[in-house]
Amino acid sequence: MADHDLRLISFETCPYVERSRIVLEEKDVDHDLTFIDLSDKPDWFLEISPRGKVPLLEVDDEPIFESYVINELIEELYPEPPMFPDHPVDRAQARSWIVYNNDVLMGNMATLWFSDDDETLEEAREHLNDAFDQIEQQLETRDEGPYFSGSNFGLVDAVYAPLFNRWEAAEELGHGDLLEEHGTLREYSEALLDRDSVQHVRADDLTESILSHSH
Repeated sequence: MADHDLRLISFETCPYVERSRIVLEEKDVDHDLTFIDLSDKPDWFLEISPRGKVPLLEVDDEPIFESYVINELIEELYPEPPMFPDHPVDRAQARSWIVYNNDVLMGNMATLWFSDDDETLEEAREHLNDAFDQIEQQLETRDEGPYFSGSNFGLVDAVYAPLFNRWEAAEELGHGDLLEEHGTLREYSEALLDRDSVQHVRADDLTESILSHSH
C-alpha cells in the first residue's frame, strides 16, 4: 500500500466533509486538514475546486471533489479495514443508498432547520417520514447489525452518521418525533453515534451553530 500526501479541505460544520473525515479516521490515514471560510473562499481554493464546494481532497497535489468520490478513492487507496462490500451487486446497492441520502434526506433535513414556512416544513416532514420508512425497511432485511450492511462499519454508515450527529438540532426544533416513531432506525442512529470516529469529527458547538441559523 503506497503512501500518499493527503490534504482534506474542509468547513468545520459541513456534513459532507464530515463523511470523508469519518472514513479517514476509520482507516487511520495520515492527512492534513485545512479549514476554510465558505463565506470568504480563498482564491487558491476556487482555483482548484470546480464547484467551489467542500470537501475537496488533494492527493499528491491532485484535487478530487464530491464526498462520495473522495470516499471511494480513500477505500481504493487504503483498503484496510474494508468499508465496501466485495460483491458487485452489494456495492451497487450501497452506492444507491448513498445517493438516496444525498437526494432525499439532506435537503429535507435542511428544510427542518432553516425554513419558517409551515407548508414547506410539513412537506419536508412527510418526505422524511417516508424516507425513514424506506431506510427502516432496508435495515430490517439485515441478517445482523448494528450497521447498515451488518457487523462492519462501512461507507454507507459514514454517509448517514453526519445526519444523526445533527439530529439534536431537529429535536430542539420540535421534530424529534420523526425518529422516535422508527425504532429500528433509531437503534441504528445510536450505533453510529457510539462510533469513536463519528464523535471525533463532530464540531463542539454543532447543534448551537445550526440553531443559530435556524428560523
